[in-house]
Amino acid sequence: MMAPVNGKQIIKALEQSGFEVVRVSGSHHILSNGQRKVSVPVHGATDVKIGTLKSYRETGRSETEMSTTIRYAAVLAPQPEGGFTVTFPDIPEAITEGDDRDAALFNAAEVLTACLEQRMEDEEVIPAASKVKSGEWIEPAAAVQAALLMRQAREEQGKSLADMARALDTSWPAAQRLEQPRGNPTLKQLERAAAALGKRLVVGLS
Repeated sequence: MMAPVNGKQIIKALEQSGFEVVRVSGSHHILSNGQRKVSVPVHGATDVKIGTLKSYRETGRSETEMSTTIRYAAVLAPQPEGGFTVTFPDIPEAITEGDDRDAALFNAAEVLTACLEQRMEDEEVIPAASKVKSGEWIEPAAAVQAALLMRQAREEQGKSLADMARALDTSWPAAQRLEQPRGNPTLKQLERAAAALGKRLVVGLS
């Protein structure tokens, strides 16, 4: 069940994700992050309706957070003997199961993390997540997300690891560890790397 939140809380969360209020019309606030816009109704401390909150999570969130969150669609297939089999269309080697939905989703995150770690270790291509009409969005462990997001941001700017090492005034192996799930970089190191790429590190809980 979704926790109740009001419009001001939604705005605060969006601002922490890089949005800013660009217009206020009556009770509605229009926010933009430079790429897309979203409107939020604010009726004092009154909580938004569940359907409205779902709209933000299912539509606004899918576009707002996709650029800063690594997630893949998992397909949960009910089995005749009970439980679910879980597969990932984009990561075919990621297969698991669970005796119930909660167990299946927990195992899905675990297997996705393991498979992405192995691909990175083997220097294989990490595919972009497909847009699907159904399925469950699964996020890997934070260490994998941080490593992949750092690599994506660097590659988008056409920079090499050597470029990153020079920008951070560090060694090539140290720069490489920023893109390794088991590299264990500190938050300060990630903040410096993000700044070198013109980005800002944002840490959140979900």
